Order: sequence, then structure tokens, then C-alpha cells
Amino acid sequence: MKLSLAKTLADKHRSSVRKMVRKYQTVVTSPHGTLKALEVIQPRGADKKPLVARFGGIELRRQKHAVMNDRPPQVYNSLRSELIRRLLADECELCGSELNCEVHHIRKLADLNQPGRKEKPQWAKRMAARRRKTLVVCQKCHEEIHRERSPRHKSTT
Repeated sequence: MKLSLAKTLADKHRSSVRKMVRKYQTVVTSPHGTLKALEVIQPRGADKKPLVARFGGIELRRQKHAVMNDRPPQVYNSLRSELIRRLLADECELCGSELNCEVHHIRKLADLNQPGRKEKPQWAKRMAARRRKTLVVCQKCHEEIHRERSPRHKSTT
């Protein structure tokens, strides 16, 4: 990993790996001896202590009496997405019906906000206000949405 860091720095500064190691390598003392590390010190003026960035200098030695904390990580978010929760609520977001709920989906939100068109229907306003491309609706409302969105073909007879 130290070599990888040196290669990255050398590439960034358009220099060689050897020059980067010579420039930034330092010796760090530890309770069990000295260790090599890459270190950059950035002075910040007389009233502040300098910033020190160090890579390495940590010994990897087994600690016989170390205390292990092997608790599994706690998950804070729920496992279900917002859409799944809305669908499981089994309620139409337009009329409140609880029969045969489905999901109406559009390709992109930008399709709802096209200027110069007639006034948007209630379902489009609701999707635009929530900034969601999906809407959980009952089967009846879903059919009405598609009926009003279908192109009107004039007969040429």
C-alpha cells in the first residue's frame, strides 16, 4: 500500500517513485522501536500547530491481551424501500380505495413539467409535487390515467 501511495504521488507530481519516497519518507518512533512512514507537514502560521498527514508508522503486532468487541453492526435503516412501503399500504394515492392497487410509472419527471401545455391532471400534479416517478393507484384510476394519456386519433373517413 505504501508503494501504491508513492506511485500515485509520483504520477500526480510528474516525478519518479524514488524521488517521492526520498522526499516524504520519515522515521517514526514507537514503543517497540522505529518505523518508516510517509509524512507531509503543512505549516499554518505562528498561532496554529502544523497539519501532519502520515501514512504508515503503525506497527502490526499481535496484542495478546486485546479486548475484542464482536457485536454485529446495528442497521438503522429499514429494509424496505419507500415504494414497497407505499405498495404494502394497499391504498390508492388518488381516491383512497383499497381494491386492486397497482403502480403507475412514468419515464422521467421532466415529462410532467413541459411548458406550454394544458393544465396538468391531478395525478401529474401529485407526482410532480412529490418528485416521484411512481404513483400507487387502484385499477380504476390507473385505467383513467392511461385513457386520458392515450393519443386521440382522428378518423379520416
